[in-house]
Amino acid sequence: MNEVFNELKVEKHPDKTFIGRIEKGFDFLGYHFSREGLTVAKDTLERFVERATRLYEQEQQQTPLLGLYIRRWMAWAGAV
Repeated sequence: MNEVFNELKVEKHPDKTFIGRIEKGFDFLGYHFSREGLTVAKDTLERFVERATRLYEQEQQQTPLLGLYIRRWMAWAGAV
């Protein structure tokens, strides 16, 4: 992996990067990769709920965006 990163001139974030065995799985670009398959990452789901909650609360005073946000997020998550 390190050789590939060096060739691509990509730097690893020291606090976020761990290169090891896949048995534990890993998160990348909002997805969780593991031997069981591909799913949406736990942190991604938590951020979705937080954002949807904020949009719901704001919808009382502003243009409705919650439905659009949920439809787009579900389309992205459904791409798994």
